[in-house]
Amino acid sequence: MSQLSSAGSSGLSLERSSQGGVSSRCWCGGEVTTYTSKTDENPYRRFFRCVGGVKEKNEKHMFRWVDDPLLEEIMMVERKQNQLLEDQKKMVTNNVELQKEMVKEVVEKVEKNMIEIMRQELMVAKESMQKSIKKRICVVIVVAVSMAWLYGKMI
Repeated sequence: MSQLSSAGSSGLSLERSSQGGVSSRCWCGGEVTTYTSKTDENPYRRFFRCVGGVKEKNEKHMFRWVDDPLLEEIMMVERKQNQLLEDQKKMVTNNVELQKEMVKEVVEKVEKNMIEIMRQELMVAKESMQKSIKKRICVVIVVAVSMAWLYGKMI
């Protein structure tokens, strides 16, 4: 009785030998397909096997358990996810730093504008006060001259 049963070609893409995973061809050029183990050590465990390797037991043809490349792929996805999380943290940190710099620049510009506006308003107020003082001096002089003239008329 055979120790394995064929499950036909897997629906998985097997062209991933350079990234882990399983190649779709054996070194001999034979097609790789999935089988189910019928052994006592690994009952019903699925594996990839070269079709030619099933017939030629004494040669080293492609063999790999199905769960090994899946675990590798899960670990690869976890590493990629962790890298993406790190990249996201860096982006958030950089964004926060950029926003802080932008806020600082805006505050500096607002402060400069406020100082300039206050300086202009003080200049306007100073000019207004100077005009007001000049008017008062003129009024005082007119009143003093008028009083002197009236006093001169009375004497």
